[in-house]
Amino acid sequence: MQVVIAHSQLNPGRITRIIESQTEALQKTTVKIITGACTDPETFTSKGAELIIIKELIDLEKKKYSDHEARQMLHLVHQKIREHIEPGTVLHFHNLNLGKNPIVTYAVYLLAKEGVKVFNHAHDFAEDRPSNLAFLKEILTNIFLQDVNEVLYPKLPNYQFGVVNSADLERLVSYGVDQERIVWLPNPVNVKTSPENLDKAEAKSTVCQTLKLDENKLLVTYPVKVIQRKNIGELILLSILFDHIASFAVTQAPQNPVEIEMYKQWVTFCADHEIDVTFEAGMKTDFEILLAGSDFCITTSYRESFGMVYLEPWLLDTPVIGRDIDYITRDFKEDSFEFPALYYKLNIPGIKVDFKDLNMKMQMEIISDLKSGRLSKQQVFEQNPILSTLFKKVADSVTAKNKAIIQNNYSLKAYGNKLQEQYSKLIG
Repeated sequence: MQVVIAHSQLNPGRITRIIESQTEALQKTTVKIITGACTDPETFTSKGAELIIIKELIDLEKKKYSDHEARQMLHLVHQKIREHIEPGTVLHFHNLNLGKNPIVTYAVYLLAKEGVKVFNHAHDFAEDRPSNLAFLKEILTNIFLQDVNEVLYPKLPNYQFGVVNSADLERLVSYGVDQERIVWLPNPVNVKTSPENLDKAEAKSTVCQTLKLDENKLLVTYPVKVIQRKNIGELILLSILFDHIASFAVTQAPQNPVEIEMYKQWVTFCADHEIDVTFEAGMKTDFEILLAGSDFCITTSYRESFGMVYLEPWLLDTPVIGRDIDYITRDFKEDSFEFPALYYKLNIPGIKVDFKDLNMKMQMEIISDLKSGRLSKQQVFEQNPILSTLFKKVADSVTAKNKAIIQNNYSLKAYGNKLQEQYSKLIG
């Protein structure tokens, strides 16, 4: 059996980390990886995978394509992927249904119609992003005269889906996919550093010295690439509420050009208002030492596909706090996971909607008022009593319990076994 793992690009990020874990978990299988671009090929080749660059897999800009351009690109993509498919191959494609490259999505559909075994690993969906769905319709319907739902969710026995949470499994069933063709495949939680080999106090001291932070304050890290749905404005607001006891750090800048402008505006805003949030901390110090040295990891995101941030830090004895996303955390809670300090909503005095639902301009105005004292911290705490318990010390027994659940239920070995099982079902 050969597995061809495919994704639009392998820049640093969550899906790249998942593919890295898959490559590691499939050491006894012949693995090829095809991608549009890769910043660190050795990450994959050192694990025995063959890496092939097919630049046409890169996400397309949402420009207008002529019929000729689209058909020419389709032929090229189809041909280049087909070259790496042999009998007994599973084509494991990540985020095919996000809609950022409709031509690739259509090419894989055509390959499946020809009998290629396809495993569509769905992390995100075009249905959640209207502009992506519109782009799919422009290409698939207007040019190729195809029904978008048929291309995204074909009723073929050799076409299976992997989902990272139970909510997405329910979603696919509601879209008409037979449940027997869907596997719930929670991401593996795989950190390289063992807490036994790392002194937390030492790690915090190292990080604080590197980032020039006060070691006497709590170190609170948001391990995230700052894109819109990560709701960075909320973290900035929290940093002001707790600036007397905590330093806040964010790990990565976005790489998507669409997101970069938003990010730059927030960085400039913080500089102009003398708000001490450390941006791009993951580029200035080792990522896992940063997580291990943090007193807490936090998330203010309002939409996730799997929610690795809720799990990974616990393996480094770092509790996770912040905003709850019920359709994500319900799976972890079903496993008896404990989250001592998560909140569902952030109320602002005089504002009727959740802070996360405000546009950037309104969020900036509220944060500016909080920073200047026009809006008092006391008012915000009164509206959100849970914030007073956000940084309450987490019992060692809770950390130990959560770590054990991760190690038992989300290990790399168990993940590899589940993948192999699905591939075997496809191959028959």
